[in-house]
Amino acid sequence: MDPNLLPAVFHQSRLAMLVLDRAGRILTLNQAAAQLAGYPPDDLVGKPFVDLLDPHSRDKGAAMLALAQAEGQALDWELDQARSSGGLVLVGYDATRLADATGHPSGMALIGHDLSAKMELTAQLAQTNQQLEGALLQLEKAHTQLQAAQTQLVQSEKMRALGQMVAGVAHEINNPAAFVSNNLAHLERRLPAISALFAALAVLRPLANPEQLAAVQAAEQAAEVDYLWQDLPDLVHESQDGIERIRGIVLSLRNFSRLDEANTKLADLNEGLQSTLRLVRPLAAGRVEIVERYVPLPPLLCRPGELNQVFLNLLTNAMQSIAGEGQVWVTSAMTAAGITITIRDTGSGMTPDTLARLGEPFFTTKPVGAGTGLGLAVSLAIVAAHQGRVRFESELGRGTTAIVELPVSHEPD
Repeated sequence: MDPNLLPAVFHQSRLAMLVLDRAGRILTLNQAAAQLAGYPPDDLVGKPFVDLLDPHSRDKGAAMLALAQAEGQALDWELDQARSSGGLVLVGYDATRLADATGHPSGMALIGHDLSAKMELTAQLAQTNQQLEGALLQLEKAHTQLQAAQTQLVQSEKMRALGQMVAGVAHEINNPAAFVSNNLAHLERRLPAISALFAALAVLRPLANPEQLAAVQAAEQAAEVDYLWQDLPDLVHESQDGIERIRGIVLSLRNFSRLDEANTKLADLNEGLQSTLRLVRPLAAGRVEIVERYVPLPPLLCRPGELNQVFLNLLTNAMQSIAGEGQVWVTSAMTAAGITITIRDTGSGMTPDTLARLGEPFFTTKPVGAGTGLGLAVSLAIVAAHQGRVRFESELGRGTTAIVELPVSHEPD
């Protein structure tokens, strides 16, 4: 084939152009193709095209030529081409079958373009993308930390206000309870004297006329005096027991608020659990049995008010997860790692997807308006600040177990 007959574009093109015979040998090539190979054009004429390729790409190059011979075209084949100076260059080739004037295949035309710039750009884009992903991760981390801080701040402010309100309510309840308790104690002390007075008055009955005696007997029957004297001591004792229960609730409220315990102190977690349980028992409403099993625990250096907040949240969730009748077990234990508090319920349980999202700020399974999704997030943060952790085990329809693990040798952050 006379190269002078080829259009000028063949020789002047920046794309590598080669013409091969049917055996895949180079018949002619332009300057761009020769520069890719690093040899003068005359040195390459007559050589098999695949000899220009890296040994690892030669089978692939032969497959490209075979495909072009069979189907007329082979497009977008990326081949590693060897250079005379050493090293490789990645070239993208399109191969087209050629035909003579009679329509019979006469060879092939190849057009190649250097992919080095593309590969370099791809590498730069990959590096830039990696940097952007790193920056995005940092932003997401910062956003998560900011959201967690905001969540804890909101919940802390709510708990502070709640603590003040609880302390105020406890004080207001304590005052009238003290009055009632004192009055009952006074009544209990005076009952024997009142009883003796009525006994002394009874000796006067024979002196009364029939009309007066009938009036006295009618008044005694209306007042059920005999039953009253039998029942009055029990009424006083039961009322005093009720006042003691009120005092116990007030003490639990004051222990829960613990406004005077912003700093760390040694505390008995069993006492914190028992105080918090007194507050949530009304949620049981006679339908949930609460089983308590405690072992003696060493005093823990902690912020008791914050841990009571954790217990309140976990116990409330346990109670609310039980639609009808059920049970909640509250246990404490000592392990080699420290103190373990376990709260297990027979409630509705959770799916693995829900379990995986526990503790996310603002995530809640409760109906709209019934929960903020902050309680568990803050609880996890409180336990983490005490160098501990909270684990959950749950299965849909089979209840949930919350396990609080706290080391005894660390001071909370």
